[in-house]
Amino acid sequence: MNRSQLNQIIQKEGLIPLGVVPLFYSESFERFLRWRNEGKHAGLKYLEKYDELRKEPERLLPGAKCAIIVALRYGQSESWPLRDEETPRVAQYAKFNDYHQLLKRMGERIVTRLKTESNFKTHSFRVLVDTAPVLERALAAQTRESFIGKNTCLIHPSEGSFLLLGEILTTFTFQTDQKEKKVECGTCSLCQVECPTGALNEDYILDSNRCLAYWTIENRGPIPEEFWPHLSKYYFGCDICQIVCPFNEEAKTHFVASKVVPREMPSLYEVATMNQQDYERYFGGTPMTRAKRNGLRRNALIAMCVTRHPKLNEALQYAKKDGGFPIEETSAQIKKYGEQSFV
Repeated sequence: MNRSQLNQIIQKEGLIPLGVVPLFYSESFERFLRWRNEGKHAGLKYLEKYDELRKEPERLLPGAKCAIIVALRYGQSESWPLRDEETPRVAQYAKFNDYHQLLKRMGERIVTRLKTESNFKTHSFRVLVDTAPVLERALAAQTRESFIGKNTCLIHPSEGSFLLLGEILTTFTFQTDQKEKKVECGTCSLCQVECPTGALNEDYILDSNRCLAYWTIENRGPIPEEFWPHLSKYYFGCDICQIVCPFNEEAKTHFVASKVVPREMPSLYEVATMNQQDYERYFGGTPMTRAKRNGLRRNALIAMCVTRHPKLNEALQYAKKDGGFPIEETSAQIKKYGEQSFV
C-alpha cells in the first residue's frame, strides 16, 4: 500500500492525513523537560509521570517503527473580539461530544481497513488520542507541512490549528515524511498580543500559570481575582490565540468536519444553578465535564459577576443551598469584591 492509498482510507473517515513520522523527537522532549522544570505546567501533576514513555514513544507499542498522524477539524468560524451583546463563550472543542471516543473509533476503523491488506496482517497497531504520555504535537510537527506556532498549537498552513490530533503507531515500516523548509510564524505575534493574561509572552512557550484555559478547566479551587475580568469573554477554556492566527483566517473554508455537531450551550444562570441532573443533561459526554459540576458553576458565577448579570443575586442564593468547594469560596469572593468594577 502506498501513501496515496493510505491517505484515501484516512479521508474516507473524515480525517485529515497529516503524514507519517518516525518515533523520535529528542529535542522536543528536552524542551518539554525544561518547560516543566520551570514550573510552567502549573498544577498539571500528571505531566510529571511516565517520562520513560514520553521520551521513547516506541515503548507504547513494542516494535513500533512510525506513527500515522491524523487530524479532525472542529473550528466553528468564530470571530474576535466578541460582539457587545455576546455572552461569554466556551472553547470550540468543548461544544460537541468528547472527541477522544470519536477520534479513537475513527482510528480503529482505519486500522481494521488496513488489516484487510495482506501486508499488514502480521503487524501491530495502536491508536492514541491524547490518552497516553506522548508528545503528540512534537510528533505531528515532523510531518511535511505542520509546525508548532508561537501559540504552542500545531498549525497546518492550509488547515489552520483547529485540529484534534490522533496517532496510529504501527510496526509496519511506512515511508516517513521528509523534512522540508516550512512556512512558519515569522514575525507575526498576534496570538501574543491578543492573549489577555500574558500566558504567551515568550515565543513558543505557554505559561499555564497564566492561561485562562488552565484556570477554568484544570484548576479545582478558587480562581485568583486577577483573572476574573477575562471570564467575561470565556468561562471555559479560551480560543483567542487561535482565532486571531492568520492561518485560521485563511482556513475558514475548511472548518468543521461533518461528524462534529456542536451543542447549544445553556445560559450562565442555568450553569451557575444547575443540579447534578442538569449537569449531566447539559454536558454529559462532552469535554465540559473535565471541570466538574462545581468547577463550571464557579466559572459561571464569576462570569455573571464581571458582566453584571441581572440574575447574579439569585444564583448566589442558590449557591447558599447547594455549595461545596469551591462554590462557597467563590461566593465569598463575589460578596467581598462585588462592588468593584472588574470589566
